[in-house]
Amino acid sequence: MKKIILGLASLALLASCSSTKNLTDTNPLIEATIDINNVVDDKVQVEIDPQKLKESTVVYQIPAIVPGTYAMSNYGQFVSNFKAFDYDGKELAVKQLDENSWEITNATKMDKLSYQVDDTFDSKAKHGIYVMAGTNIEKGKNFFLNLPGFIGYFKGKKETPYEITVLHPSNLYETTSLINKNTTKEENTKDVFTASRYDEVSDNPIMYAPLNSISFNVDGIDVTLAVYSPNGVHSAKDMEADLKKMVQAQSNFLKGFKTTKEYNILLYLFDPKVYNWQSFGALEHLSSTTVVYPETYSKKQLADGMINGTVSHEFFHIVSPLSVHSEEIHNFNFNEPNMSKHLWMYEGITEYFANLFQVNQGLITPEQFITKMQGKIATSKRFKDDMSFTKMSKNILDKKYASNYSNVYMKGALIGMCLDIILREETNGKYGLRDLMRDLSNKYGAHKPFKDDEIIAEIVKMTNPKVGEFFATHVEGATPINYDIYFDKVGIKKKTETKNSAYFIDAKGQPFISVNSDKKIFFTPRTNTALTALGIKAGDVLESVNGEKVSLANARPIIGKTMQWKAGDKITMEVTRDGQLVKLEGDYAQPTYESSGLVLEELPANDSKVILRNAWLKN
Repeated sequence: MKKIILGLASLALLASCSSTKNLTDTNPLIEATIDINNVVDDKVQVEIDPQKLKESTVVYQIPAIVPGTYAMSNYGQFVSNFKAFDYDGKELAVKQLDENSWEITNATKMDKLSYQVDDTFDSKAKHGIYVMAGTNIEKGKNFFLNLPGFIGYFKGKKETPYEITVLHPSNLYETTSLINKNTTKEENTKDVFTASRYDEVSDNPIMYAPLNSISFNVDGIDVTLAVYSPNGVHSAKDMEADLKKMVQAQSNFLKGFKTTKEYNILLYLFDPKVYNWQSFGALEHLSSTTVVYPETYSKKQLADGMINGTVSHEFFHIVSPLSVHSEEIHNFNFNEPNMSKHLWMYEGITEYFANLFQVNQGLITPEQFITKMQGKIATSKRFKDDMSFTKMSKNILDKKYASNYSNVYMKGALIGMCLDIILREETNGKYGLRDLMRDLSNKYGAHKPFKDDEIIAEIVKMTNPKVGEFFATHVEGATPINYDIYFDKVGIKKKTETKNSAYFIDAKGQPFISVNSDKKIFFTPRTNTALTALGIKAGDVLESVNGEKVSLANARPIIGKTMQWKAGDKITMEVTRDGQLVKLEGDYAQPTYESSGLVLEELPANDSKVILRNAWLKN
């Protein structure tokens, strides 16, 4: 996952800001200090100096949600011992309003706030914070500082500049896109970062770790990869060639776009023996990304999955939402979020570009690209396909819609694909989705948001009515997309073959089972001959296999055993059907299923479909 935008700090402005209490009202400054030298009970101390306040009462807030996560995080749950002090060191009255907000009275006398922060990585408490948006406090070894977990803002004062001091061990080095005033690094024990407003604080994570990094420049972009590998398994140097190749290809693909001048990748490789995380990934920011992946992955797995998959997706976020975004994102409300309608753009088009650039730049073949799109179609069908994408996006924090969030990476990317084909067809191949996003980026940009209710009409005005019809029917409307229509335009057709499979998983690793809201495993309408012969029906809830009770926790090893079944084996399954336990028995039979794949039609080079296909994939 992924984040947000906003301007870089002005050195001239911040240089004029004194660190004393005599700041003028026109030059306010919030000073934050994070001490990662003194870790007590796995917590670090944070102090906030707001300078002289005029208000008698103020509210300090830690974010409940951050851009790009699309889920409530409530970082305030990790804050403790929250106190306010006057200039004589006496405590002021503090009232906690909710999990993330504290009200301070007699604020005109307030000198500073002080509190402790625990990290999310090793927390035993249940929380909804994605690991890539999380925090790590590992004394003397690693500090993964997604700053919303440490630093908040005073309500109504998000536009105030910040100066963030981090006191740290000399053997740990920072990686961040924040401006660091401490450029000498003689002792390497103190860093002083500046940010023009709170959104910039939120948008710039910091990682402290022993030196394990590489830097290079691609087309004017300074790229840094910093790696924390707790057991020393991976080095940044080993990833340099693959990362450089990917960034160069993306830079070529984005020719004509205004891109970032620097990009920092903060990679935390976790030990699965320590953290049994089943979900991991990345969170995008304007000029950096936090990435969490298993340390046990091989170099090839990291290159294929992390670099060419996850990081390439995050890098494309510099287009959207970082350069093209709505007012809801530009003026993000960290504690009372007002979500945008346009996840089809922010995540969908980003994911589409992360795949398209690979075929465009020759990193994969057209056949491989089509297979990836086919996989997204299959996965998207597991979600509610007759749901308005804009409505889902606007209400993504509601439980009814939140369960469909992952579809933004599936159907969202497919929406981008269809729009791209429509645009190419209507312009004789001369103008595609990449051209549209470049034009939108030039029209708006990082500092000029669009109006959420007007952007689709603006896009239609910039392109043609066919685009408007697609939006009205399939994006704002709830009609499922018939992808065959769009594939036919570019000479792609279905080919059906009979293939062998296992009982529960097909030849491509796609399951014949799924999980319901009660975390029960059930059989889907998509099946194979062996399951049908055994008597399995769609909707049956799996209870046992050959006498072993099945649960979500032990399903993987049980399914692994079924893949070893052979001729002569006796098969027994128990399922719940219509509230009744049903026992099914039979002999092993080789499962087969009908596999429909997409293939490129063999057509003459001058065929209109081939010409449009080449314009779509190669231009």
